[in-house]
Amino acid sequence: MAMETVLFPVLAGIGIGLLTVSVLALAHKKITETLSLIWGLFAFLLLLAGFFAGRLERAGYLSSRGVLFSLYGIPGIVLAACFISARISCLICRMREASMQISLIKLEEEISGKETERGERKNLLLIMPAYNEEKNIRRLLYQIEEAKVRRFADILVIDDASSDRTARIAEGMGCLCVKCILHQGYAGALRTGYKYAVDKGYSYVIQLDADGQHDVCNIEVLYRALCTKEDGQMPDIVLGSRFLPGSRSFSIPAAKMFAINIFRLILRMITGQQITDPTTGLQGLSARVISFYACHGGFNSVYPDANTILQMLLRGYRVREVPAVMHARKEGKSIHTGLKPFVYMLRMIFSISAVYIRERLFRSCAE
Repeated sequence: MAMETVLFPVLAGIGIGLLTVSVLALAHKKITETLSLIWGLFAFLLLLAGFFAGRLERAGYLSSRGVLFSLYGIPGIVLAACFISARISCLICRMREASMQISLIKLEEEISGKETERGERKNLLLIMPAYNEEKNIRRLLYQIEEAKVRRFADILVIDDASSDRTARIAEGMGCLCVKCILHQGYAGALRTGYKYAVDKGYSYVIQLDADGQHDVCNIEVLYRALCTKEDGQMPDIVLGSRFLPGSRSFSIPAAKMFAINIFRLILRMITGQQITDPTTGLQGLSARVISFYACHGGFNSVYPDANTILQMLLRGYRVREVPAVMHARKEGKSIHTGLKPFVYMLRMIFSISAVYIRERLFRSCAE
C-alpha cells in the first residue's frame, strides 16, 4: 500500500509536469505541434501508470527494480527526451524553410526561362494549395476562367509534392505552379504561397481550396470586402462563412459541427468577437497579414484554423466575415477522414492553449 502511495504522486506529478512543459514549449515555439501532442499523450499514459502502479506491484507484476526505475529513471529519460525533441523540432523547421525556398527558386528559374511575358502583375494573388487533386483542379480552373478572375487576380497553384498530374494540369492551363520538393502539408503549402506573395509585393491574397469546395463566386466577394472600409477601417482578414445569412453550404458532419460550436464559444469567451465559421479555409488577407504569416513562427504549421484566428484577434488584427458559397467535395479524399478528426481536436486543444499562453501571458510579460 505504501508503494502505491509513493508511485502514484510521483508518476502523476511527472505526467502533469510533462503536460505543462509540452504546452509551454509549444507556446514558446520550441517544439512542433506534433511532438507537443505526442508528449501530451505520453503524459496521459504516465498518469494512468501512476494510477495502476500500486495494483501492479501488489499483484507481483512490478518488481522492486521496476519501482526504483519508475522513481528515478523515468524523470531522467523524460528530461533527455524533451531536450532531443527541441533539437528535432529545430531541424524540422529548418528543413521546411529550406524546402519552401528551394521550391520558390525553382519556380523563378522556370519563369525566367520562358520567352513570353505574363503581363502586368495584379495586386491580388489567388493561391490554391493542391495535393493529388487532378480529378478536381481542372474543373475548378475552368470555372475560374469562366468567371474572368484573371482580370483582377494572378493565380498561383502550390502543388504539394503530388504523385498525380496536378502540377501538369495547372501549368497546362496557364497557371503559375510552385512544385514543392517535399510534402509540406496544407499549412506549409499556404506558407509557400505567402512567401511568394511577399517576394512579389502583392497587396492582397485570397486562398482557395483546390478540391472545388469553395465556389469561385466567393473570390470577387472576398476581394471587394478586403478593399472596403467598415467603421472607417480596412479589414486585415476576411473569412468566407458558411453560416451567415445569404451563404450556401453542404451538410456538415455532426462531429465537425460540434467542433465548430466549441471553437465559436472559445473565441467569443477569450476575444469577445463572434466568429461564425472559425474553421473556414476560404480567406482573404491584407499585405501586413501576408507578411506576418510568411515569417517563420507566424503561421500554424499543421492546422491553421481557430487557433490562428485566435492569435490574430489577440494581436489586434481586424477580422471580418462575409457570406460564402461552398459545395461538397466531388472527387478525392478529404484531410478529415478516419481518426483524423479526433487527432485534429487534440491538436486544436493543445494549439489554442499554447496560443492563449503566448499572446496573453508571454507577450504581456515582455511588454
